[in-house]
Amino acid sequence: MRQQTLVLAVLGTALLVTAGVAGALTFGSGPATAGQAAPSDQSITVSADGEVEAEPDQALVRVAVTATGNDSTAVRSEIAERSAAMQSALEEYGISEENVRTVHFTIRQERERTPEGGVERGQYVGTHAFEITVEDTDAAGEVVDVAVDNGADRVDGVSFTLSDEKRESLYQDALTAAMGNAETRAETLADAGDLSVTATHSIVSADTNYRPYHVESASFAADSGSAGGGTSVQSGPVTVTADVRVTYNATVA
Repeated sequence: MRQQTLVLAVLGTALLVTAGVAGALTFGSGPATAGQAAPSDQSITVSADGEVEAEPDQALVRVAVTATGNDSTAVRSEIAERSAAMQSALEEYGISEENVRTVHFTIRQERERTPEGGVERGQYVGTHAFEITVEDTDAAGEVVDVAVDNGADRVDGVSFTLSDEKRESLYQDALTAAMGNAETRAETLADAGDLSVTATHSIVSADTNYRPYHVESASFAADSGSAGGGTSVQSGPVTVTADVRVTYNATVA
């Protein structure tokens, strides 16, 4: 009998589910496969994705200490002193040392080309950029204030993300949603092709990813109602998506 194969490539909007859905597959966050016996003469292959939205449980605050001067040693000393003051204040606030990490450090001398074609050397510019992990998302604005009040003079933004444990749990939920989409689409194709789905032959977890909620520095708002006019940072949902490719065995209806 001639093999009948129907293939559906689904690129549309993913199914949205709540974070409370239990995962039916135990896949990791990377590519994974599962399979049974060889497919029968009839098979249906579909691609589908699933999407989960959840509230973040972690914030990443990005700040920097900068300095300029005519001497590189003086610039480095100023940055070191203010960075130490900021880190000490953050630790006193309750941010552990391991949750404050350096993401960029540089000291360079500005150079400008003259009309005669030469190079004019200017001041030294130094930057020490930090990423601060905040486990209480409601405290992100307060952490910005602590950093700025104690040495930081630049705020590069805030990202609301997921802890590793919560991210992995939501990956499972997104995979479950993707499998539900795949089964529905396979049944639709089977009906259109006078086939009946009999069993799952193979599953490939093609891709999983998540989109943090970003707040740029220009979006920060001063809370005029708080003492000293503290920074207020509003969070938004984080999205986790998963893609699967599933082959089903089928028989003639």
